[in-house]
Amino acid sequence: MPPNPNSEDATGDVICIADQFHFSSFYSSTNLAGLEDDDSVSTPTSTTPHRPSRSDSMSIIGPEEQVNGDARLKPHTIANPDRVKLKFYSNVLGDNSTFIHYGKWDGLDQDQPGAYGRASEAMTDYMYNLSMSLLPHRMDSNDVNYIDLGSGTGASAIHLVQKHSATISKATCLNLCKEQNDMAIDTAAEMDMTDRIDVVEASFEEIPFKENQYDLAFSQDAFIHALTKKKVYAEAYRVTKPGGAFVFCDLMCGDNPDLTVQELAQFAERNRINDWLNPSQVIKTCEEVGFKDVKFINLTTDLRISFQLMLKKVTFVLEHGDSHPNSSRVLLMNYRDSICRRITQIERGVFKWGVIHARKPVFMELTVKTPVPFVKTNHLIIDVNKVSQKVEEGQEANVVVVDILKKMSKEQIDALPSTVELLITMSAGLDHIDLDACKAKGIIVKQSGRDAITNHVIQYTLCFITLGLRDAFNQLGVAFPSKGWNLNWNCEGKSLTSCTIGIVGLGLIAKGLIAEIRKLAPDTRIIYTVPKQRRDFDVESKLKLEYVAELTDLASQCDVLLPLCSLNKSTEHLIDKEILGCLKPEAGIINVSRGKVVDTDALTEALENKSIRYAILDCTYPEPLPADHPLWKKDNCFIFPHYATNTMDVREKLVTDIQPIIEDYYGLGHSDARQKAEEKILRYDLAVAHRLTAKYNMDMLVWNHISARHRSGCLITPGRKMWGSIVPEDMVFSSSNVTADIIHEAIYSARPDVKAVIHLHTPAATAVSCLEEGFQPITQDSAYFYGKVATYEWDGVSDDASEKPDIANAIKSVAGCNTLLMYNHGFTCFGSSVKEAWVLAYYFERCCETQLRVMQCGGKLRRPKKMVMEKAAEASYLPEFAPGAQEWEALCGEISFD
Repeated sequence: MPPNPNSEDATGDVICIADQFHFSSFYSSTNLAGLEDDDSVSTPTSTTPHRPSRSDSMSIIGPEEQVNGDARLKPHTIANPDRVKLKFYSNVLGDNSTFIHYGKWDGLDQDQPGAYGRASEAMTDYMYNLSMSLLPHRMDSNDVNYIDLGSGTGASAIHLVQKHSATISKATCLNLCKEQNDMAIDTAAEMDMTDRIDVVEASFEEIPFKENQYDLAFSQDAFIHALTKKKVYAEAYRVTKPGGAFVFCDLMCGDNPDLTVQELAQFAERNRINDWLNPSQVIKTCEEVGFKDVKFINLTTDLRISFQLMLKKVTFVLEHGDSHPNSSRVLLMNYRDSICRRITQIERGVFKWGVIHARKPVFMELTVKTPVPFVKTNHLIIDVNKVSQKVEEGQEANVVVVDILKKMSKEQIDALPSTVELLITMSAGLDHIDLDACKAKGIIVKQSGRDAITNHVIQYTLCFITLGLRDAFNQLGVAFPSKGWNLNWNCEGKSLTSCTIGIVGLGLIAKGLIAEIRKLAPDTRIIYTVPKQRRDFDVESKLKLEYVAELTDLASQCDVLLPLCSLNKSTEHLIDKEILGCLKPEAGIINVSRGKVVDTDALTEALENKSIRYAILDCTYPEPLPADHPLWKKDNCFIFPHYATNTMDVREKLVTDIQPIIEDYYGLGHSDARQKAEEKILRYDLAVAHRLTAKYNMDMLVWNHISARHRSGCLITPGRKMWGSIVPEDMVFSSSNVTADIIHEAIYSARPDVKAVIHLHTPAATAVSCLEEGFQPITQDSAYFYGKVATYEWDGVSDDASEKPDIANAIKSVAGCNTLLMYNHGFTCFGSSVKEAWVLAYYFERCCETQLRVMQCGGKLRRPKKMVMEKAAEASYLPEFAPGAQEWEALCGEISFD
């Protein structure tokens, strides 16, 4: 039985108090009004104009119509009304919880002690998980900061920061009520979280922070108190970062067409609700202030459950509680009657409750004309040069796009708006941008078309290496000998196999070029030099490179010298007279990096003196080279017009890469074409996984299921189809199998890092699930699962949503687990990809089969040492040994969908 609601606190004040949808009396007076003639909570005694504000979702219920009987509980002064109010709900609901938001009831038993508090906490978790699904690029970060608008006692923020300590760095609790803020400060201090919980006494209609500050603007059941919703949403928009999310739940006006305007207005007036908007109007208002992708999730059913539980609890106290003063009993009776009216109003559609979620768009400025038209397909990216909506006029850019000709000096960087976070250059080089100035201003620099540029330069350079070694350019115009031709005619050149190639730098182009050379001439000697601290032993081993510490030493050994380093202060004139003097007379130099890397005067002298054989230059310094420069006249110097990337393929990629870079940086989701490409790959992998399961006799006719996260949901087994015949097009976003939805949703909610889940009833693993001792890692193959297997007590056919939290808790009980052994049922494996999840499932079945065979033989079991298994488990997830890293390509080769 809940505690007696008429007990008194230390001050002797009666705990039992009335409530309504908002608590304006908390914010200008400590007087808690009782029930008056119109059955509404009285206004504050202060003459200050009414200013609704937030009260930590204690806006649960309030009487409004005429009540039965004449008895009234008169106002009385309470020293700390918020604490008394919390105690009242704690006593009536029996929860002893500071979580008194409306609750999310999926899978929760209302009859369990503390159910209301757990449902309220579940709602906070539901909203946070929804927020992170909108911000997938921030899910694995450790510096998420968010603001709770109308934070009340700070219960939600403190819960989330504690639960997601690895992700959330700071939560700002913004609230007007000093008493509630004091409670939040006290609780944060008690939990040693003062440095991560920032409590600010202010209004969400005038947020005292600069723009673009928070990844997430978050609010639970607070905006109902706002004087003007549009102003609140506009403030949330202002402080949210570009690409950030706005997620809030609130009580909203109903949109039942059978209700009259007068009836809805009367309800709002009696409950002192300002700017009473229905969900459609809220969406429109959010869009008007600038938010995009605004959507409403209707959770009114959960609200009804909350009221039903309150009604049940209050009725129980009235019927079975201890005797208490008549005034308190009248109050509880009035409270019960009000709840009944609220439930009736829900059924009639007077109000709705749910979540609004939205994203803030990113503004981009193209400062140059693109070589091909820029086609934008993501509506969350807005070109400030083409702004048409009135609300966005004058909006400053978050992203600036330049090209190689646009010189971005320190002065120009400093002159950029403070809103600019990202600078995209349509080039491989960065020497036209002052990177130090960008760093000082916190601007990230990205390059579009990088892959296309790299590939084209590699192909281009490979041709020059071959032609230079063969002295091919000097053969242009040389007539084929009409007589005197013999087998030794003009054969001074070298092949790739017999030469030594010297490379300065080891960036993407250098590594890609070396890989291509290895395909053509695996035994070519390739030497390279970089500063000692940047030496890469792994690349040396993989590509069979020799490291040479000194550039002079490298130059003396090579047949062709390739500077492939970026241009900066340390590489200007890196290839100078000394280095050129170290080259062999038969050696050549090829420059496809930047002209200033090579000392032009020193090169001219070397070619003039024939101290080197040739120079092939795709870039020069100065550029363009003056018409009267002596290099033009050298028959051993071949100059090209910076031509390595001059193809339409590259020009198109320079432009088409801009949008994906912005999408990835801000986590905007992807354009339609990119989404379709990603979905196509996922469908293929899932279909392969189903076929492989059947091929290796791990299926169970049409049952069991595999899924992969995609967008805000997941692609999953269609059901009612044999796995050996499943094709990519069969995957669905909503399974016909209730069990599938329960298990997969539970795992995804518990582990945001998981991208794919497979649930099977294979013979060996199912047999092991029936053993008291469960799974035992006793072999090398089982290292994947050492310390990574969670267990779950099966309680019948998994068709009850109440199983979700139990499965989620089982997953969370073993940090970093990759397998859930479901006793007397089967098992589930999960990982970062379909290939990882499936390969884990295959090996888990094999390990279970081995365990059963060992048990059958009757011999004494020899267990591996703990230290050995720990070392093996660590090694099993090295990149080259991780599940699927080596196997998946070969496995895909076994499956054909023709």
